Amino acid sequence: MGHPFSDRTFRRFDPEALRAVVHQSDIEHRLLGAGELEIRVRNRVGPQFAVDAGDYGCAVYAQGVLPRQALTIGLAPVRRGLVFTNGRQLAADALQVFAEGATVDYVTTHGAHWRAVTVTRDHLQAHAVRRLGRELVLPATGCEQFEPNPVMTLQLIEQIEAGYRLAADPATDPGTMLLCDMGLLDALTEALAHGPGTPEPRGARTRRRILGALESVVRLGAQSAEVDAATLSRLCAASERLVEQAMRQGAGMPPKRWLTMARFNRVYAELSDPGSTRSVTDTAMHWGFNHLGRFASNYRAVFAESPSDTVARVRGPHRTRVTPCGTVSAA
Repeated sequence: MGHPFSDRTFRRFDPEALRAVVHQSDIEHRLLGAGELEIRVRNRVGPQFAVDAGDYGCAVYAQGVLPRQALTIGLAPVRRGLVFTNGRQLAADALQVFAEGATVDYVTTHGAHWRAVTVTRDHLQAHAVRRLGRELVLPATGCEQFEPNPVMTLQLIEQIEAGYRLAADPATDPGTMLLCDMGLLDALTEALAHGPGTPEPRGARTRRRILGALESVVRLGAQSAEVDAATLSRLCAASERLVEQAMRQGAGMPPKRWLTMARFNRVYAELSDPGSTRSVTDTAMHWGFNHLGRFASNYRAVFAESPSDTVARVRGPHRTRVTPCGTVSAA
């Protein structure tokens, strides 16, 4: 068949395994709250383009750099909550076209299904000329949102799913696969041709700037303790009200909760590191969680395992753990 295809389901959070969730990308993942911790990822690489799919049962933040040699066209047709990309709420029928090497900030507040097609600009434009007699108007940098007729978006989704079904079937012959691929490019071309793109609006740029400032706090580890609203305002170079508004409108949650979830992910990363020697209690307190019983309960709700379970899975069972009442005992 000659079409590499993979279909993986994760029932434990594995950020390293998710880094290349989009073909030739580097995407960092964090969990943003409690939910059904099940992530299904499908990847198909064909001779003309790659198609990736993620079905996230939980709230997730994904940030990183998309392929530098190709366009990435993304959509999130199914969601239980809100979906934001680059500070803008994404409608269920909308497509987002990212230029080569663009960065992405993707947030889903309660789980969502996303799809992404990675194709070189030259190949997509050549197909558009053959089908439409003209090239498509596509962003040279950054990201633009296209909102075609919902029927066209549905046709594109159906072609993506048909390709996955065929790729998963060993009996599929190359000719049938090629016809399916051509149908997908046809659907993609029509959707982009009939849904004029809109650049990133000014409000989205402001929201993304503020999110970037908060992420700099995360990267520097300065969120190891609660950060008050006045400090966040100063770090973001914006009023307290604007910081709060920007995060709610661009990421679906207030800034302090964003940083709290970042601290939970830092704890998880440290406890998941086989080389780490710090105890659960010391790790939790280092990242600003002083009420150990509440910490252990919230940690389990997010990562579907207790902190001591994480340590035992990675480093072996004979380590210090946090009991439900917050006291420390031997594992």
